[in-house]
Amino acid sequence: MATKQKTSLFTHRLISFAMAVAVTGAIALGLLLAGLFDSAIAQDKHLPDINGVWTEQDVAPYAADSFEIRPEGVFVNGRQVNTQYQWDGSKLEYLRGDDLYIYSYLSGRLIRQSPAHYISTFSRQKMDLRPSN
Repeated sequence: MATKQKTSLFTHRLISFAMAVAVTGAIALGLLLAGLFDSAIAQDKHLPDINGVWTEQDVAPYAADSFEIRPEGVFVNGRQVNTQYQWDGSKLEYLRGDDLYIYSYLSGRLIRQSPAHYISTFSRQKMDLRPSN
């Protein structure tokens, strides 16, 4: 009778261990799938298109600052100043030399936050990225 009890206790512990592993695995799988779905949803989020030439507004034309955003990077005066930029749909950031440029996106315009000489607003001229035939 004592042997039967030990086997039963061993079996009970084995089953409990297997259930704990299964529950832990199910929770881990659930968290993994939730993360995958969240990242898929984030990738599907439609970001406003910012490609084009952005020109400073409300200043004399000869003093207006401008830059161009292309899929290849950021361009100033026709020269590429950076191959990367961060765009989350509401904020644009890129480095130009040692300066970090930060713009807020509001109502189809970019408002320069940094470097902050003064508040400047930029509007865009859209560009056609399709190859011409």
